[in-house]
Amino acid sequence: METVGVAIWDEVAAAVLVPPGVSDPIEIAGFARQLSVREKQQVIAAYKGGSYEMATSFVWGRAMAALKRELGSLGVTFLGELLGRTDVGEDDDVQEVLTEKEAIRLAEELGIVSRTDAIRLRHSHELVAHFSQRDPGVDDEPMESLEAVNVLLSCVRTVLAKPSIQVAQKFAEFRRSLETESFAFDDSRCDRLLSSPYFFRRLALAVLLSGVRSYSGAKLEHCLANLNLLLPQLWPNTREPERWQVGTTYAQVYADGLQVQTAGLKEALIKVRGFDYVPENLRSQTFIKAAESIIRAHEQINNFYNEEAPTTAMERLGTVIPAPALGICMTALLCVRLGNYYGVSWAAQPVADRLLRKQAPDRWTYYVEKVLPGETRILEKLTTAGPSRQWIGLAKELFGSISVREKRIKTLIDASLSEDMRKLNAAAQRLIDGYYGSGNPSAR
Repeated sequence: METVGVAIWDEVAAAVLVPPGVSDPIEIAGFARQLSVREKQQVIAAYKGGSYEMATSFVWGRAMAALKRELGSLGVTFLGELLGRTDVGEDDDVQEVLTEKEAIRLAEELGIVSRTDAIRLRHSHELVAHFSQRDPGVDDEPMESLEAVNVLLSCVRTVLAKPSIQVAQKFAEFRRSLETESFAFDDSRCDRLLSSPYFFRRLALAVLLSGVRSYSGAKLEHCLANLNLLLPQLWPNTREPERWQVGTTYAQVYADGLQVQTAGLKEALIKVRGFDYVPENLRSQTFIKAAESIIRAHEQINNFYNEEAPTTAMERLGTVIPAPALGICMTALLCVRLGNYYGVSWAAQPVADRLLRKQAPDRWTYYVEKVLPGETRILEKLTTAGPSRQWIGLAKELFGSISVREKRIKTLIDASLSEDMRKLNAAAQRLIDGYYGSGNPSAR
């Protein structure tokens, strides 16, 4: 059976507008339809003059602005829902709301860019960030010509060569149908959704929850009807972060006195016995916002300097992280503790290390079994040499006394404890492939 997610992926992945084998920066720049003639001339002049850092920084900025603008067409509030951001509203500027890493990750999940192009964009981001942050007095090694050409090629081929990126049409159509009509139980679209990759099911759930919070009238009725139809079918294979998202949405509409939304969500939660996932107080939201601040600092330029303040702020909230906030808080702290390809924040790492080491074994079991399989931020780090070494350094203390049943997670933990970098990288990659591939997540 054709799945919705796979169909989107294949169509976008096939849309190659720059011929393979092109390596001349002048020729590559000629394909950049979203750059003006003057901008192309400036880029070409910079490459000819050897000003590679300046040229790549400019091209990268244009590509990210275009990518964020296209993502913004889905609605800023909806993007916030996908990211688990509680502080995002429709009036916010998408260029400021999304970090560059978040934009790449969302574009990959939505099928706007292929897996391969997303990897190339992430590598380009690391290069551009490194050369923009480095201290010339300490590291005066310039960017090489080949590195600069690869950044240009990645930006042009993935974003700038397209007159408009066009958010995956099938997803856009499916989203509109969720909001404008009530599905029947035997609707074939329900079957296609259930057999789609996990990230697509997660997006569908986010669409419905966003609609419940944002709409009134007929659209609200359709969202509530579809949520009550689909949630019982999705729930058995829905991971913990998304379950907490449903419960948190119920708590928010209840606190806002929205009676229709509260009644509809209550009915859905009763069907799945999901009230264990409704947070009881605002303490959870405080921790969630602190974690969001850490992740934003980690994924932006000058992250090694900017990570210390939000990480210290989280520590001041206390060492006992509420259950609804546990997943995102552990992810945020691991981002700091593992660092990236270029190293770690020396100031923030000890703080993150203290908080991570204070978490009980049962919490680590929960994180690696329930959260990690869908947490691509951390999984991608575990395919990179530097962060992998940091992870292995923590493994015996954090994972030595936990028991994991799920086969792929157990393989990853065993590789970590045995300090087998190759097996760890391979296990993390299989989990990433499982997240973006089709099938039952609980069986992976």
